[in-house]
Amino acid sequence: MLCLVPVKAKRAMPKTIRGTVVTQRRRCGKANCRCANEGSLHESVVLSYSEHSRTRVVMLPPEEVEAVRAATGRYRAAKKCLEEEANAGLAQLISRLRQR
Repeated sequence: MLCLVPVKAKRAMPKTIRGTVVTQRRRCGKANCRCANEGSLHESVVLSYSEHSRTRVVMLPPEEVEAVRAATGRYRAAKKCLEEEANAGLAQLISRLRQR
């Protein structure tokens, strides 16, 4: 099958991503590991998001962390802007209906 989409386009970072970039610290469960004895836990950077009332996580490679963090920030900014517009519209509708 012939693929007409350029390779770069397949790897392009989405403009917005819903979720939060967090650092997870956890024990691996191996008896001889440093995390079992010393207490220094394993760290991994993940994207945490909810889907159907469940929290999901996606591990992020180090080279993707900053781009994903920026995309989640853009999502939050867009959501805040939309919420403000919706609240202004609601206030305008209520005001108009009360003047009747």
